[in-house]
Amino acid sequence: MKIIRSKKQLHKILNSYRLDGKAIGFVPTMGALHLGHVSLMDKCRLDNDISVLSIFVNPTQFGKNEDFRKYPRQIKHDEMLAKKAKVDIIFYPSAEEMYPNSHKTYVDVEGFNNVLCGKFRPGH
Repeated sequence: MKIIRSKKQLHKILNSYRLDGKAIGFVPTMGALHLGHVSLMDKCRLDNDISVLSIFVNPTQFGKNEDFRKYPRQIKHDEMLAKKAKVDIIFYPSAEEMYPNSHKTYVDVEGFNNVLCGKFRPGH
């Protein structure tokens, strides 16, 4: 199991798999993995040649009164579960890697930001 922290490195590795005709599956998470995540990793492994798990505690997922720093980060536990599920790659980037200073793209879906959790969590 490889742990990759840069988008550039992940892109390079995945491109080599694509050139070999491999099917690549992706399970995006914010970590703190549990049995629901394990079932997704298992399904990913069954349906694909290569399984990629992302663990990215995304600061944009947190409202202004929610504490990003307190979100559980259980790296060793998450790695153990991923290894048991035979995940090939964990993509574990930093916020700076995902949102560099040059980042300028934001998405606001009109009419949808006030339903589901957006009703109670502005910006979601």
